[in-house]
Amino acid sequence: MSKQQAHPSPSSAASGVPALFDRAVRLFNGGQPDQAAPLCQQVLQQQPNHAHAWQLLGMVHVVGNRPAEALPALQRALALNPRQTQILCLLGTVLARLGQSEQAIDHFRQALALAPRDANIWYDLGNVQHGLGQHLQALASHDRALALAPGHADAWLNRGHALLELHRLGDAIASFERAIDLRPRASTWLLLGSALEQAQRLPDALACFEKVVALEPDNLDGWLKFGGVLLQLGRPDLALERIEVAQRLAPQSPRVLLTQAAALAKTRGDAAALVPLLQAHALAPDDLSVSMQLLYFMLKTAHWEGLTEVLAQTLRHWRAGARDANTLTLLAHPDVGAADLLQIAQAYHAPLNDAFRAMHAKVARGAPAGRRLRLGYLSSDLRHHAVGFLMTGVFEAHDRQRFETFAFSIYPQPDRSPERQRAQAAFDHFIDIHHLGDDEAAALIAGHGIDLLVDLNGLTTFSRPGILARRPAPVQVQYLGFPGTSGLAAIDYILGDRWVTPVELAQAFSEHIVRMPDCFQANDDQRRIAAATPTRRELGLPDQGFVFCCLNNSYKILPGVFDGWMRLLQNTPGSVLWLLGDNDTARSNLRAHAQARGVAPERLVFAERRPYDQYLAQYRQADLFLDTLPFNGGTTVSDALWAGLPVLTQVGDRFAGRMAASLLDCIGLPELITHSQPEYEALAHRLATEPGLLPGLRDRLAANIRTRPLFDTRRFTRHLERAFEHMIERHAQGLPPQGFDVAELPPAAST
Repeated sequence: MSKQQAHPSPSSAASGVPALFDRAVRLFNGGQPDQAAPLCQQVLQQQPNHAHAWQLLGMVHVVGNRPAEALPALQRALALNPRQTQILCLLGTVLARLGQSEQAIDHFRQALALAPRDANIWYDLGNVQHGLGQHLQALASHDRALALAPGHADAWLNRGHALLELHRLGDAIASFERAIDLRPRASTWLLLGSALEQAQRLPDALACFEKVVALEPDNLDGWLKFGGVLLQLGRPDLALERIEVAQRLAPQSPRVLLTQAAALAKTRGDAAALVPLLQAHALAPDDLSVSMQLLYFMLKTAHWEGLTEVLAQTLRHWRAGARDANTLTLLAHPDVGAADLLQIAQAYHAPLNDAFRAMHAKVARGAPAGRRLRLGYLSSDLRHHAVGFLMTGVFEAHDRQRFETFAFSIYPQPDRSPERQRAQAAFDHFIDIHHLGDDEAAALIAGHGIDLLVDLNGLTTFSRPGILARRPAPVQVQYLGFPGTSGLAAIDYILGDRWVTPVELAQAFSEHIVRMPDCFQANDDQRRIAAATPTRRELGLPDQGFVFCCLNNSYKILPGVFDGWMRLLQNTPGSVLWLLGDNDTARSNLRAHAQARGVAPERLVFAERRPYDQYLAQYRQADLFLDTLPFNGGTTVSDALWAGLPVLTQVGDRFAGRMAASLLDCIGLPELITHSQPEYEALAHRLATEPGLLPGLRDRLAANIRTRPLFDTRRFTRHLERAFEHMIERHAQGLPPQGFDVAELPPAAST
C-alpha cells in the first residue's frame, strides 16, 4: 500500500470538532495512530457523519493490521464520500486481507474509473494482487504505475518482488537496480544482493551486501549475507569476520549461529562448528536447517550424545513436508527409506518444479545431418573430487567420431589441480559458467545446441538445479554425484543398474530409470597407484594382527554399525580397526565409544589424508574393508577393490545402501554381499580367522581387476553412449522418456 497520510477535513460547524480532528491527524501522521483513534471517536460522537473521521479511524485500524475493525469504518466513510479514491483503495486493501479478493479488486477498479492516471492506485492494486498470489496481474499493474510515474521507486521495488515470484530473476534484478537508482536505501541493496545471490552472481551480490553494511552498520541481515557469500566464494576467514559482527548484533540468533558454524568448520575444523550448532538447537529445536547441520557435524565428529533425538526430530520434520538443502546427510539416516527420500527431494525442489512445470522439452528433433551428437556434463566436481576420479577416464574415452563433448563447470572457486587440468583436456569444450546466473547459464548451454545434458551433482554441494529446471537441453539425465533420486521434474532419466535401481524400487524415483548392464558406476582404469607401499609402522598399524579397514567418511559411521565392528574386534584377538581420522574430535570420540564397548582405544587406528596415488597404495596394508550401512562407500569401495583389497558389505533398501553390492557383483565377488547384520559380522569373523578364505578372495580379485567389466572404462563408456543415443533417439522421434535396460555389448565391442 502506498504511504497513507491523513488530511484535515474542511472546518466543521460543531464546536471543538476541528481542533480534535486536527490533533488526531497530527498524531496519525506523527506515527502515533493508536492515540489518534480515541480522538476520532470523540469527533464521531459529536458529528456522526464526519466522513474524514470515519476514514481516519479506518486508516488507524489498517495500520494496526485490524482489517475486521477497519472495514465498517471505511464503508461508512465511503457511503458519506463515494467518490473518494483513497477510501476505495483502503477498502480494497482491507477486503484483500479478509480474503474477499473479488470485492477487493472491484474497489480498485472503481477507484481507477475515477482516476485512471493515478499511479498510486495502480501501485496499490499491484500490491494487493501480489498479496493474493496474482503475480502476473501484479506485474501488469506495477507496469501501468511506472508508465504513468517512471520515478516511482516503490513500484520498481515491488515490481521486482512480483518478478521473483514469476521466476524471472534477471528482470527482477533489473527492477531492483532501477529502484536503487531512484532511492538507494540499505533495504533495497539487500534485496538486490539476495536476488543476485540467488542468480549465483556472487561477486555482484557481495558488492551489494558491502553497500548495505556501509549504509547501515547495524544491519544484521547485511552482515550475515555478506559472510554467507564469502563462504560460498571460498573465503571462510573473511566470512567469519563478518559473521562475528552479526553475532555481536544478535548473539542469540539461530540463523547467525548456523552461519557461524559453517565458517568455523572451514577455518577451525568440524568440532568447532558443534558449539554454535548446539546453542542454536537449544534456542530453536524445531528449526530443520539447524537440526540438519547439527546432525551432519554430530556424525562427522562421532558426537553421539543426543543423536537419537536429533535423528528422530529431523525425520519428523521431513515427513511433515519441511525442506532443507542438506539432503546428503539423510542418506546416512538409519530410518529414512527410499520413499522418504523421494518425498524429501520433491519437497525440496517443489518451488522449481512448480515454477517450470510448463517448460517442457524442446520440439522433437535430432542432430542436424552430419553433425556429431552434443553431450554436455554439468558439474562442480571436475577436479580433485570423487566424481572427477571416477569420470575423467570416461570423458577421455568418448567416441569423438560420434560425440562432441562439453563440460559446464559450476565450481565457484579457483582450481589449478592436476585433476582439473586432466578433465579440461578430456573435453572438446570446457566452459566455466559458475559466475553466470541460472537464466544466463541455461541460455548459454541451450545456445550450444546440447542434445543431452548430464547433471553430475544432484543434491550435493554447489549444485545448480535452477539451471536444469530451465531445460537448457531436450534430454536431461542425473548421474553419479548423488546416489538417489533428484526429485526434479526437469530430469528425465537416472542411470542405475539391477542393484541400485531394482524394479521393486522404481516408484521411489522421480526419473525414468535406465539400467546399465554391468554396474552403474564409472571407473577410471588409468588411476595410478603409487609403486611404494608404506610400511604398517609408517601408517600407525601394528606389524602383526588382522587389519579391518573402513576409510569411508566418518558421517557414514552410525552407532549400530560401530557396535558390530566392536564385537568383531572383541572376537578377533590382535585385530585393529583402521578408520579415516579427519579431525581430532572424531578420533577422540570414536576411541571413547570403543572403550565404552569394552575395546581398548588403541585398537582404533586412524589414517591421514594423502595424495590420491599414495592413498590407494596404503590399502595394500589392510586385510578387509568393512563397508557402512545405510550409506555405503561408493568411490572408496571401488578404490579399495582397485588396490586389491576385498570389501565386505551389507545390502540396504535404497540406492545409497546398495552401491557396494553392485561393485562386488560386477568384480566377481558376490559372496561378499551380505543381507543382515548377523550375516555381515559372521562372515567378517570367518574371513579374519579361517586361514585360506581371504587369500583366495584376494587372488580372485587380483585376476578379475583386468578381466571383469568393473574397471573396463572403454566398455562402460560404450554402454553409456548406447544409453545416451537411445534417449536422444526417443526424443527425436517425439516419444516421451521411458525407462529401459541398456543392451550388453560383447567384450570385443568395447575396444
